[in-house]
Amino acid sequence: MLFRTIHDIALMMDRERAGREASPSGGVVDSQSVKAPAPGARRSYDAAKKTVGRKRLVMVDTDGRLLMVYLT
Repeated sequence: MLFRTIHDIALMMDRERAGREASPSGGVVDSQSVKAPAPGARRSYDAAKKTVGRKRLVMVDTDGRLLMVYLT
């Protein structure tokens, strides 16, 4: 939780320094499917790519600042 707080404060300060609002109103999400390294590990299925593995989702604001990373 400490690192999340540090990230959020640094993000707000950087946005304000650039002349933007402290909280972003829009963002961009991208995902990537990655094959699972070992059988038996937690895996999911990406039907669009027909890949068994994990999925990484990354969200950035419109200036490219990292907002969130999520692994499934």
